[in-house]
Amino acid sequence: MKDTINIIWFKKDLRITDNQCLFEYETSLPTIAVYFFESDIIRQSDFSDFHLQFIVSSLIHLESSLKKIGIQLLYIPLNAVDGLEYIGKYYSIKKIFAHEETGNLKSFERDKDVIHYTNKNNIKFIEYPTNGVVRRLKSRDSWNKIWKSRMSHQIYEAKKTTCDFELISEFSSNSKNCRKYYKHLFETIAQQRNLQKGGEELGKSILKNFLSTRSSSYMYNISKPFESQSTCSRLSPYITYGCLSVKYVFKETQKRMFELGQLRSTAAQNHIKSLEYFLSRLHWQSHFIQKLEDEPEMEIKNLNPDFNSIRNDTDTGLIDAVFSARSGIPYIDATVRELQITGWTNFRSRATLVSFLCNTCMQPWQSVASKIAQLFTDYEPGIHYPQIQMQAATTGINTIRIYNPVYNGKQKDIFGKFIYQYLPELRTVPIDFIHEPHLWDLFETLEYPHPIIDIKQANKEAKDILWKIKGNTSKETKNKIIKKHASRTFHSDRKNNTSSKKKHTSENNQTTLF
Repeated sequence: MKDTINIIWFKKDLRITDNQCLFEYETSLPTIAVYFFESDIIRQSDFSDFHLQFIVSSLIHLESSLKKIGIQLLYIPLNAVDGLEYIGKYYSIKKIFAHEETGNLKSFERDKDVIHYTNKNNIKFIEYPTNGVVRRLKSRDSWNKIWKSRMSHQIYEAKKTTCDFELISEFSSNSKNCRKYYKHLFETIAQQRNLQKGGEELGKSILKNFLSTRSSSYMYNISKPFESQSTCSRLSPYITYGCLSVKYVFKETQKRMFELGQLRSTAAQNHIKSLEYFLSRLHWQSHFIQKLEDEPEMEIKNLNPDFNSIRNDTDTGLIDAVFSARSGIPYIDATVRELQITGWTNFRSRATLVSFLCNTCMQPWQSVASKIAQLFTDYEPGIHYPQIQMQAATTGINTIRIYNPVYNGKQKDIFGKFIYQYLPELRTVPIDFIHEPHLWDLFETLEYPHPIIDIKQANKEAKDILWKIKGNTSKETKNKIIKKHASRTFHSDRKNNTSSKKKHTSENNQTTLF
């Protein structure tokens, strides 16, 4: 007769602090933790080694943390349902604990398959919310209240198992072989790139450092490509893969704001303002993921169908030039180079890259979304696709932004430090020409291409096309999108709140995230 066990399935919540699964599970029943390396997920066009190395490094740290509470983490190289069937050959599964994930369409299908499998096999499948995203949300009107309520909940402490349990040797051996393979793969990738490494403790250390010092300049440098490398939180991948919960980050930030409030100095008050700004980004993070939760098809379809009439042709040569950092536009090429080397760039640079590809160059966002996702270590589908559509102007409710990357560079990278950092081929170009090197007399001596497009002319044409479509969108279509996706006013806890009292907003002020 097979032993009865419970399973804690780690999809993304790769931590023990504030993990409700580790608080709610039955400590008296044999319990194993599993991570499935799912080929169906790994083979998706939006997945890359950047994500894999962060996941594996996080799992290695998680494994060590779980051992301290008596739970063994198993590495299983199978899709979720196949993995559960494999476990079922050795054990009788009573319950599966997991977190609610808002991922891409493939992970959505996977979750539905798991629900079908567990129902069919009389296994109780329990999922817990892990951020401010609400399953089967009836109305956006109640969302802010739910988000605030969740942020006020306790931090869940992991419980130690009281059950001595030894795995079947064959089962344990297979897991060790899988772990060895992926650990070697992680080490190989890590040697090739300067990517952020995963893990709960590392995430906590970065959070502590950010709240202590770096955050004082957060609000002022968030859009500057060079300065933001050190003054942005750099927490996004740790939140994406659940090494840190949004609630934990929120509460730690509030603690720091209270400490600063006791100082009553001008510097402390300015620091508090930066942290308030950061807290608003945490709120926006859940707000955007909620959009994909409510409308998964946003991954492939224009939110506003009126935009289906344009961008129907893909220029692969142009796209390849951009993703090879050979567009001839330094700000764009430096952004791509930074992503290729570090897996990160600030929000303004991300928005400018998308706008350049989809508006200036009029490429379908569906043709570039996965390529960009591969370069983001912190790729979060629930932020990625709503933001891609927002910058590509296909939402129908947001202000159309068509960035000029040359102007952005001159405004946010005045002395060209960012460009010099990532484009060494331009190191001999004088500062006066660093944003438009093709205007320099000695340009032909450089191994750098001419701009692939006339930005001013292309932006003018894009502006005319996009605003005409938006202007012709029916009120019925706009209202439908607003009702389902638009934010409602979010009030902070500060006494002198000057937020708009409008019930709905078209989110025109959303230009930064983390």
